Amino acid sequence: MKYIIILFLTSFYYVKAQNVAEHFKTKQFEVAIFPESSYEIMPGKRFTPTKEEIFEAEKALKSKLKEANRNLENQYNSPIIHRNLKKYKRQYFGFINDKGEKILYINSLWKKNEEETKWLQQIIMVSDGGSHYWNIEYNLETDELINLSVNGSA
Repeated sequence: MKYIIILFLTSFYYVKAQNVAEHFKTKQFEVAIFPESSYEIMPGKRFTPTKEEIFEAEKALKSKLKEANRNLENQYNSPIIHRNLKKYKRQYFGFINDKGEKILYINSLWKKNEEETKWLQQIIMVSDGGSHYWNIEYNLETDELINLSVNGSA
């Protein structure tokens, strides 16, 4: 009986520790791709982003983030996000907006601050931390970055 309990607890821990997201890493970026069934935080209908869509969004971040970040919101005592893009891990969630357009919600986390696996299991929401934490949406239909939000500092 003792061995059955240990086996049960071990298998429960293993299931809990498994990643929800697909870990996708290149020389240029490291991301977690969450399936459409993962979370209820996105409005309306959701979809699982493809790697091709991730490449498209990453290209837009590289070429358009500086303009989207022109006000440097909450970046007076922390990193300028468009200058430090490689230092962030990103979580990708897909949803369809009211116009029927595919949108990627991109949640960005400073690499040095994140546990190795937690960011692959759930969305990381932080109330402060300055520009170590920020998010933006990428419209796949219009190739636009919208709704940049950079955390404040406590």
